[in-house]
Amino acid sequence: MATLILVAGLSLVSCKGLRVYVGKTIPPNFTFSAGMFAECCTDFDTFAVFEEGSKMPLWRIVASKQILGKSEADSLTIHYGKAPDRVQQEIPTSGEPPPLVEEKQYLAVAGSSSYVPWARVRFIIKDNQIVSLPTQPHDNP
Repeated sequence: MATLILVAGLSLVSCKGLRVYVGKTIPPNFTFSAGMFAECCTDFDTFAVFEEGSKMPLWRIVASKQILGKSEADSLTIHYGKAPDRVQQEIPTSGEPPPLVEEKQYLAVAGSSSYVPWARVRFIIKDNQIVSLPTQPHDNP
């Protein structure tokens, strides 16, 4: 019985890591949360948006060092196509990324090569609004 209680307790406080969310406006805003009990996997150095099924991102930004700690996660917003301070746009190499298209599905990911899984959110543009979709286990870049 004590083992069962210990396992249940550990699952409640286990590392939840970083999560990414997408807003409803176009172009979208992406926000982040590290979760109340997150102790690992809350930093990231890469953020990218892919068209569903593509291995090449439409837009990717990178930092020279990891840019997000747990305390910073709840206040960071990334606007599609606008690289925030401390990061550089890598794809496209210059200019703005292509606009997102109605009825196409997209995947946005945030992460680091030092851990898996990456934070991710799937979405589609429908009726001129962003609609979040469930993520799939194979959604990592």
